[in-house]
Amino acid sequence: MFKRLDPTDVDKTPFKVYKQFTVTNEDSGSFVYNFRAVSASAAQRNQFNKDTAAVTSYVSASFYHLPSWFMINHRYYRQKSGGVARTTPLNPYNNFGSNSDKQYRMLHQSASVISVPKDLYGERIKPKSITLTDDSTSATVTMVDDGEGNLYDSDLSQSFATFASGGFLDTDMIKATASFAGNVFYEQGVVVITNTGSKFIDVGTGEGSDGWSLEYKAQVTLNEYSYFCVIGENEFNTSTNISTTYQKSGSINVSGSDAWAFFPPGDAKYQSGSYKHHYEQATQYEGFVTHSEFRPYVTKVGLYNDFDELIAIGQLSAPIKNDKDLALGFVVRFDAWLN
Repeated sequence: MFKRLDPTDVDKTPFKVYKQFTVTNEDSGSFVYNFRAVSASAAQRNQFNKDTAAVTSYVSASFYHLPSWFMINHRYYRQKSGGVARTTPLNPYNNFGSNSDKQYRMLHQSASVISVPKDLYGERIKPKSITLTDDSTSATVTMVDDGEGNLYDSDLSQSFATFASGGFLDTDMIKATASFAGNVFYEQGVVVITNTGSKFIDVGTGEGSDGWSLEYKAQVTLNEYSYFCVIGENEFNTSTNISTTYQKSGSINVSGSDAWAFFPPGDAKYQSGSYKHHYEQATQYEGFVTHSEFRPYVTKVGLYNDFDELIAIGQLSAPIKNDKDLALGFVVRFDAWLN
């Protein structure tokens, strides 16, 4: 008993879901990496030697400090700062991350980077969900994001609010308040600590007695699928319940030496076997099924693809009688990570 659904009876509604994660410096090397990025003079750049250059190494990867600085500068800062803090990007098409005028970017001669793999943040890190705690100095530093890609000291939230409200135009104010810590690039799972003050210089480096921990929420888009299934009048008036089959009465009686073939492996002593993949439709029913007043009850609604493969089942909380004079409508709804 099959009925093709009309495309207008199918609805898809996307929605966001979030999951809390915590990674620490102890996870570094397990595709969560923290490393330093340090610039150098033109002469030093021309004499770069990987055998003697500063590097942060893991079993799975190595990050040379000088190339790392050029990498983050090229991806996130070159078109945004260039020595002077700019709230309007020079060329947003060559710039990763947000191009909002509410994000402040300024890369100095050194920075610390924490990189989270995509498997641990999904589509992006949820804005305003980050808490970065660092114990690299004698005092614990706790930083949070403002939802615009700015990371700041939570103890100096008012100073940062003043800095932000001024449009980030006063470049000296960052030194005066010491509240701004760095940036978050949500879509890439990257946190960059750009403040080079003594309070932040070792944040995210894994140094100190307790290292660092990063709490955040990963974001993924799921889809809610709704299928409106209609049983019209005089439709689906037969039953597939085995109890309607002649002399079955809701059970299967097997006998003989081949009885084990009807049961899963291990159910019969000294025997093995499996359920059959297909059973022929019954050709004879109990007498009550042929009565004019017989009405089957709906207990489940199955959804099949174009290859007649069952892909979803809607289980009713209680059986519903399928009256021949009334139409029935069922909504099968499920969530899936599908396009």
